[in-house]
Amino acid sequence: SEPAPTPSPSDSAMSACLAYDQWPSVDGDVTCGSCRALVLTAPFDGRCDTYCESFGHVCSAAAEEQNEDCVVKYHAECDQQILGTSDMLCTCRLPS
Repeated sequence: SEPAPTPSPSDSAMSACLAYDQWPSVDGDVTCGSCRALVLTAPFDGRCDTYCESFGHVCSAAAEEQNEDCVVKYHAECDQQILGTSDMLCTCRLPS
């Protein structure tokens, strides 16, 4: 099979994930750019991998935020439960 063409830098960032209006359960419409958003933990068992997979993406990063914002309090693994909070920062990308 032929290698896929390399996207130009300008459109690779945009095509890495769906537009935020198609992301489920975003908390207060807080999005952080680079395919990261503040999302509710409850429907997804506090796990970003479960969240990202719920709309056909894969998790590339997970974190707890400082205060309903994009400031990272601590990083977590994609399959790690983020407990004791109502929301989490998930970075989701379309599968390559």
